[in-house]
Amino acid sequence: MFRKVQNSDKETVIAMAKSYYLEDGNSYGETRIEKAIASILAGEPLAKLWIIEQERTVIGYLCVSLGFSLETGGRDFFIDELFVKKTYRNQGIGTKALEFACAESKKLGAERIVLEVEQSNPGAKALYKRFGFESHPRYLMSKFL
Repeated sequence: MFRKVQNSDKETVIAMAKSYYLEDGNSYGETRIEKAIASILAGEPLAKLWIIEQERTVIGYLCVSLGFSLETGGRDFFIDELFVKKTYRNQGIGTKALEFACAESKKLGAERIVLEVEQSNPGAKALYKRFGFESHPRYLMSKFL
């Protein structure tokens, strides 16, 4: 069901990312996505990208970025993106992807795994809460450099 991204997957992932970002109302930066995928394919050590397949059909992707946190006491990984095509949702695939992300992160020495979710996505929030993720009274802030 999960396999590492390959060069032949690049355009497929870009198309799914575009769909994902438009669905969430986020700005779509194709150049940034292309650069990130190229970096992962070239061996970027701080990110893992997997294709989600069902019966040899690509149905989504999962990206985990690897980090470190004093607060956590060590490796602190981030589920950067989890996308499942609409026609494959509500079939347990998201749960399997979270299980996979947590298992792979644990193998790589993670102490904690973190994710972000759109406030306007109650389905995803419910899934993450059922899986044991907790909300924090902090705001995620970012800045492009």
